[in-house]
Amino acid sequence: MDYPRVLEKKKIYNAGKSTIDAITLSSYEKDFELTFTHNSTAIEGNTLTLIETKVILEDGISVGGKNLREIYEVVNHQKAYRYVKRCINDELQLNERIVKDIHSILTENIMIGGIYRNQEVRISGAGHIPPSGNEMYIQIKNFFVDMSDKKERNPIELAAWTHSEF
Repeated sequence: MDYPRVLEKKKIYNAGKSTIDAITLSSYEKDFELTFTHNSTAIEGNTLTLIETKVILEDGISVGGKNLREIYEVVNHQKAYRYVKRCINDELQLNERIVKDIHSILTENIMIGGIYRNQEVRISGAGHIPPSGNEMYIQIKNFFVDMSDKKERNPIELAAWTHSEF
């Protein structure tokens, strides 16, 4: 699908969206946030169910028998998602500070975040060897230089490139 068709579909969506009352839209957004948080943390190994995630995020009740890390993961993910939405709403350009802020929010009460690690890490069961902290620092700097060269692309191409490269 080409970009002009996407823009046309967005226009149709926005026209239809304006006919939906605010309470219904809020309900849809709340459901998306909950489902997105559950799915995003589950893909990383979090064992909380969707209902348990809802109880934690919407009712503020902890779930017995679950690791505190898993509870923090869903709480932090929701905070990070909301931070990203604020950055988008404020029309901020993605930069290293925002990436570090997101990392810091995601790792709150789990580990120190928002900084480059200074030790080697391994991913058990994977052949991939993550870069050292110093290498990562250089890769991030290069990523943002390369991203600035891609600004002329339409937003969908830029998002795809950013996702792939990051």
